[in-house]
Amino acid sequence: MTDVLTTANSLPMYLLAGGIIAIVLLQAFIFLIRAWKQGKKLGMPSKQLRKVAISSATFTLLPSVAILVGVLSLAPSLGIPLPWTRLSVVGSLQYEAPAANNIAKSLLGTELPTDQMTAPVFASIAFGMTMGVISTSVFIFFFYKSYQKKITKTATKDTKFTDVIFCSGFMGMVAAYVGDAVSKLRVLTLADGTARPKNILYLIAMLVSAGLMAVLTLIIKKKKLDWLENYSFAISMLGGMAASVVGQYIFPSLATFID
Repeated sequence: MTDVLTTANSLPMYLLAGGIIAIVLLQAFIFLIRAWKQGKKLGMPSKQLRKVAISSATFTLLPSVAILVGVLSLAPSLGIPLPWTRLSVVGSLQYEAPAANNIAKSLLGTELPTDQMTAPVFASIAFGMTMGVISTSVFIFFFYKSYQKKITKTATKDTKFTDVIFCSGFMGMVAAYVGDAVSKLRVLTLADGTARPKNILYLIAMLVSAGLMAVLTLIIKKKKLDWLENYSFAISMLGGMAASVVGQYIFPSLATFID
C-alpha cells in the first residue's frame, strides 16, 4: 500500500495532473477573453463586465468545495493527483467515488479507503474512473446534435411524457443511492471472509443531506434567492458529512469501519 501511494503521489503524477488541469484553465481563460471582447462589441461597460466576472468567480468557490471534499475522501487510497484530475476535468463526485469504490469491492472485497491497495487494483480504478466516463464525451462529440433534435422534437410533441421520462430516470438514480445506504444496516460477509458490521452513518448522511436540500429548495423558491441554487448542493453535502461525524458519537455501535 505504501509503495502504491508513493507512486500515486510522485512528482511525475503531479506533473501529469498539473499539465491536464493547466489546459483546462487555458481554455477557460480563452473563453473569458472572447466573452469580454464580445461584451465590449455589444456596448457593455467595463464596470459591468468586471462585476459579472467577479460574481461568476465568487459563485464557483463554494460549489468547488464538493470537488475538494471528493479529492480528500479518495486521497488516502488513490493519492491526490488522480482524484484531483478526475474531479477537475469532466468529473463528478457522484460518479468518481462510486466507480472507484465498486472496483475496489470487486477486486479486493472491501471498500475504500483500504490498506490493501495494490498496483494492479490502482491501475484498474484509474482505468474505470477515466475510460468509464470518456464514452459521454465521445457520444456528445459525434451524436449530440442529432440526439438534441430528437429530444427537442419529442419534448415539443408531448411535454408530459418527457417529464415522466426524466423524472423516472432521476428517481431510479435516487433509489439506487437510498438502497445502498439502507443496505449498510445489515451485516455482510465480504469476499475475503471479513464481516462488514452495520453502519448507520450512510443513512444519516443521506437523510440530513436530503433534508437540507429540501429546505434550501423551499427557501430558494419562496424568497426568490436564485443565487443560492449554486451553493445548495455543496451545503447539503457538507451538512450530511458533518451529521455523519456526529453520528459516530451518537451511535458508536452502528458506526464501525473496516480498516
